[in-house]
Amino acid sequence: MNKIIIIIILCALLTFILRATPYFLVNKIEHMPDYLEKLIADLPLVVMSVLVVYCFKDAFFTTPVKSLPALIAGLVTAISYKLHHNTTLSIILGTILYMGILHIL
Repeated sequence: MNKIIIIIILCALLTFILRATPYFLVNKIEHMPDYLEKLIADLPLVVMSVLVVYCFKDAFFTTPVKSLPALIAGLVTAISYKLHHNTTLSIILGTILYMGILHIL
């Protein structure tokens, strides 16, 4: 039992170090290269695009009943964001709606 706890602590520590290292390195750089600044600026859009593609990858190739929850939740999320410009609210609303529709169908 003690070995398991030690392994878990070491894994957590290693994960923290690996994830924190880029932040410590970037803070020491006074001026970042242009390509890195462009990458940092474009990365959120790229990540969100990948997530949207992943969400809808099967929606158009299945039966309408199976694709309906993803399409409705995606539409509500987009409309909610357009109206309120609150990303967190839109994601939470879309997720709750998606889970609710899944439980109904």
